[in-house]
Amino acid sequence: MALRLKPMLKTVSYAFAKVGFTALFLPYFRVEVKGGRNLPRQGGFLLAANHFSYVDPLVLGCFLKRRLWFVMAEDQFEKPIVHGFSRLMDVVPMKTGAAFQLGGVKKILTLLKHGRGVAIFPEGQRSKTGGMLPPQSGIGVFAARSRVPVVPAAIAGTREAYPPGSAFPRPRKVKIYVGEPMRFGEKTTAEEIASGVMEAIAVLLRAHGYHDYV
Repeated sequence: MALRLKPMLKTVSYAFAKVGFTALFLPYFRVEVKGGRNLPRQGGFLLAANHFSYVDPLVLGCFLKRRLWFVMAEDQFEKPIVHGFSRLMDVVPMKTGAAFQLGGVKKILTLLKHGRGVAIFPEGQRSKTGGMLPPQSGIGVFAARSRVPVVPAAIAGTREAYPPGSAFPRPRKVKIYVGEPMRFGEKTTAEEIASGVMEAIAVLLRAHGYHDYV
């Protein structure tokens, strides 16, 4: 019974957090999702998004229909306030640029194998430049090993709503553009996958007028 209680607690915690943050974010950020139907209804997948703000994972978790297991930079995961909440959300901590940490990699691949949706920010960190950063190879490693589809998602508006250095979020409209799932051949390298995914995110941003994000 004790072994089953922990996953159940995390599931309930995620559901409560989703309801609470949705009620807060919907009027404050007026979040709009375009292309939500591109998200697989079942089966494992990787969701890859650009990353400008601390609210990015919260917005994705609230407004995309599938439950997501997030990959977080270890230095952020270990922050006192973030740590407890992230553990309840079953976040997977990873060192930036270190794609082959056995524990974290094994958990992510297990989640994908069991049909879960894993969300990752390919840049490995929040961009403080106002534009997208080059991708780390981690997204490519996970995609190549799991053979699941990668769904690109472009987040627009969080950069203005809660940029690095701001003490409190501002009310700004936020949009999420979900692209079509991507599959890669067996011979495609992790670096090629990572570059292809970031380009797909960039295409979504350009297509909707956010050229300065790229």
